Amino acid sequence: MKKRMVSLMLFLCLFAGGMFCPSSASAQKTVRQSEKMRPAWLSDKTPRPTNATFHYRTVEAQGNTLDEARRQCLVVLSEDVERTWKVSGGGTQDIREVQTNGEIDSRSVFTYHYNVAGEEVSITTTCYDEYWECVRYPDGALRYHCYMLFGVADTAQPEFDRLRFTRKYGARGLWRSLIIPGWGQMYKGSTAKGLGILGGEAVLAAGIIVSENLRSSYIKKMIEQPQHQQTYNNRADNWCNIRNVCIGAAAALYVYNLVDALVANGRKRAVTQKRVYLSLQPVAGDCNGIGLAVNF
Repeated sequence: MKKRMVSLMLFLCLFAGGMFCPSSASAQKTVRQSEKMRPAWLSDKTPRPTNATFHYRTVEAQGNTLDEARRQCLVVLSEDVERTWKVSGGGTQDIREVQTNGEIDSRSVFTYHYNVAGEEVSITTTCYDEYWECVRYPDGALRYHCYMLFGVADTAQPEFDRLRFTRKYGARGLWRSLIIPGWGQMYKGSTAKGLGILGGEAVLAAGIIVSENLRSSYIKKMIEQPQHQQTYNNRADNWCNIRNVCIGAAAALYVYNLVDALVANGRKRAVTQKRVYLSLQPVAGDCNGIGLAVNF
């Protein structure tokens, strides 16, 4: 029984370690990136528009330089606009770009002007965010992979959402890690850290079970074989100490898991800001005047 328990514990340790060991080198390697973690909008966390005047679109393109990759993103977006609006391929296209401070930021606006059959069709888009990676290929060549999040107008007068980006998650990560250790970290984009916490808790839980079973086994042998009582008692005490150490380590790791899930930054996510409208209206009654109305 002792051998089986020790073998089981060793297997779990090796399994958990194998989960987090880095795999063999891939065919390409990321040497630089705009930030440590990919933003949430690159996965299934794309924001939802608050109105029907526009939709969100994520585009990806590559280039030998970052500027070339950015320009290619605009080309990809243009092709998507043509498919969506069914613009005739026989027309000419002119992309006029309006930017703030000469940089790509949340206020960058791109207007696509199409001259189709003598009539100009204008479609407005806005760039909310971008993420890029510089990738080295096996032949030593460097290429930039650029990803952009756009808002694309669906009507002539779109009401684009105002987005702000944050790396704070607050209770969103906390309650997940409260249920399953490491879940909050994985939700925030720290997959390796989350798996490490989950695997650590699994190994410690296995250590608690194995050491308690061995302690109980020696207690039983101590009763069945009184002539070896002192030997079995010492071994039972040793396994009891190991069990207590595992319990303490598991508790400490769980507390760290909760604190980290609450305060640590995660991958960048988008938060939609409510629009505030101010209006002046005449007021008649006991006191005549002008009222200020604030609409959210």
